[in-house]
Amino acid sequence: MSTNPLQKYFRQPKLFLSLPSKGLYYSENSFNGDSNNMPVFAMTGMDEIIMKTPDALFNGEATTKVIESCCPYIKDAKSVPSLDIDTLLVAIRIATFGEKMTVEHTCANCGTENDFDVDLKSVIDHYSSLNFENEVDLGEIIIQIKPLSYQELTDFNIENFKLQRMLFQLNDSEMLDADKRKLVDDIYSRLAQIQLDLIVASIESVRVPDAVVSEKEFVKEWLANMDATNYDKIKEKLEKNRDAWNMPKQDVQCSSCGTQDQISFTLDQASFFVRE
Repeated sequence: MSTNPLQKYFRQPKLFLSLPSKGLYYSENSFNGDSNNMPVFAMTGMDEIIMKTPDALFNGEATTKVIESCCPYIKDAKSVPSLDIDTLLVAIRIATFGEKMTVEHTCANCGTENDFDVDLKSVIDHYSSLNFENEVDLGEIIIQIKPLSYQELTDFNIENFKLQRMLFQLNDSEMLDADKRKLVDDIYSRLAQIQLDLIVASIESVRVPDAVVSEKEFVKEWLANMDATNYDKIKEKLEKNRDAWNMPKQDVQCSSCGTQDQISFTLDQASFFVRE
């Protein structure tokens, strides 16, 4: 096959990124390249269409396709650790639309609607400064934890959303109280199971004096039979990591009354990847 004479006009990298995960926690063959110098390309026209497809947005398919399109070192975006997701999406936004993004905010003091330009480069710098705490010390038991993959995170979020929606619908139901209570109890039981499964998925291994256990079925059985104090310590560490890796808030000041505030913005792809 002859070489395409238009090849030299193909898109080129717009920036180079250092991944917060440092290339760790990827499954085998899902990442190939330098995690400290990863090229990021702008979205194609097809990528923009995918980001506007509701079903693909809901199940995460749009995000994985666009990451693989714009970050060629990533071969399987479903396995991307959650530590890298926000950084990758912000970098793709920068590569496509530039470093500034306008965020609307209504002043709580005077009601003025303000438009603020968020410096997305500062968001990448923020994530680059974080460290993931990957160990829980329970005395003679040492737990190695890991971030969830994007696929795991998406699956848990979808299941949680479905159950929360069922609870909401039951509140408006005219079902008999006894039947409603039975369904509500079942939903809460399933939510508790999701919480347990999430913790199991977040544990890479458990080290005890005479063994290192990584089999998920053994870890799950142990979690289901441990005392509440140790269980809470594991939850607290996972929640601490989750809170630390949330999108940073931005300091702003109202143009009318001068009131200072903090705003946050979402990486909801339906609005984040739209031309302004």
